[in-house]
Parts: sequence; structure tokens; C-alpha cells
Amino acid sequence: MTRNLDEWKQTELRSRIVNPSVSPFKKYQSFVLGDDRLSFLIKYEIITSIFGSIPGAAGLALRKYFYPLLFQRIGSNVIFGRDITIRHPKKIVIGSNVVIDDHCVIDAKGENNTGIIIGDNVFISRNTIISCKEGNIRIGNDANIGTNCLIHSETSLTIGNYALIAAYCYIVAGGSHHFDNTEVPIILQPSISKGGVVIQDDVWLGAGVKVLDGSSIGKGVIVGAGAVVSGNLPPYCVAVGIPAKVIKKR
Repeated sequence: MTRNLDEWKQTELRSRIVNPSVSPFKKYQSFVLGDDRLSFLIKYEIITSIFGSIPGAAGLALRKYFYPLLFQRIGSNVIFGRDITIRHPKKIVIGSNVVIDDHCVIDAKGENNTGIIIGDNVFISRNTIISCKEGNIRIGNDANIGTNCLIHSETSLTIGNYALIAAYCYIVAGGSHHFDNTEVPIILQPSISKGGVVIQDDVWLGAGVKVLDGSSIGKGVIVGAGAVVSGNLPPYCVAVGIPAKVIKKR
């Protein structure tokens, strides 16, 4: 039997939000920290509130010393810019010699995921969002991610070593919905997974490239600015267009 809209609201929508009977304090712990320990909440609040917005060299030095106390594991010489948003930090692993520029979001939220792994020698430019929604994200060594990018995973998203990702790129594993039932808003219908995203080593994505769920980009591929990748691209090719098509081999 087809459910009416009210019944959908009691199932799909409620599963997307925190139960209204839960206190705002517990909601905050669940959404931001993924940890219900009061001691961790206090540590998180003190570190991010006091040191998060301090400008200049003093701010960089203080965050470099105190921010590693929040994460699951972190390497040496990691630089944190100003006003970075960090969620579920105990599911975030960061390698050595990593730079996370101002106003980035690193969000590993999820109930059953393992979270985010960032390799060594990675540069994440300002205003970039790396976000999980029950999914996992792995970024390899020596990657460079440009400004205002969105890297989002509801399933599995892997970016290889030496990736060069220009500004305003959008890479999403998941994000699609069923829409067959016109009596139910699309946002309330189940999401669809096409298997995640895999980007192999030494890939260059030009500015504004979109990589959609279910895509696989082979080693050494160059994707031209503004292209939309919605399938598989073989190794060492150059692809452009919407959808992205191979125009030559390297």
C-alpha cells in the first residue's frame, strides 16, 4: 500500500534528523563530536573557541600545537588555518606536512563509517569542504586541492597520490535519490548509491570539474575545465565536455 505523506514524514524524514526528544546538548555532541564524553566536549570547545580564530603566526603556532589533541591520529608539521570547522575528529586521520587553509570544513560524521584519511604532503586550499554523510573519504599523498571545492561521500570516495584538483571542483559519492513516487517529495525518498568514486594517482581535474557517483578516473588522466565525469575514464587520457569524453591519449 502506498504510504501517505504524513507516514513518510514519520519514517524517512525522522531518520534524517535528530529525535526531538533528545536535548540540544546531546544533539550537539552527536552532530559535531560523534562522542558523548563530557571531557571530550570540554576539550573540543576550549581548543576550537580559544585558538580557532587567532590571526597571524601566533594563531598558526597555537593551532599546530593544540589541534592535534582532537584527532584520531595526526602526523608532524600539520598547519591549520583560521576558522576551520572540524566535526567527528576522532574519525579523522591526517598525515605529516599537511596544510589546511582558512575556512575549510573537515567533517567525518556518520554512525557506522570509518571517516576521513588524509595522506602526507597534502595542501587543502581555503573554503574547501571535505564531508562525510555515513561514507568514507581517503586522499592520497602529495595531493593539492584548490579553493572552494566540495568532496562529499555517502559511500566510498578515494583520491590517489599526486592529485591536482583545481578550484571549484565537485566530487560526490552518492547524492542521488529515487524520484518515482510523485506523491512524496524527492528529499524523503531513498537515496541511491552507484558504488562511490575512485580517482587514481596523478590525475589533474581542471577548474569546475564535476565527478559524479559511480565514476572511476584512471591513472594520469587530465579532465578539462567544466567537464562532468559520469562514468569511467581510461588511464592516461585527456577528457573534456558534458559528459566528459576522451579526446586524446597522453
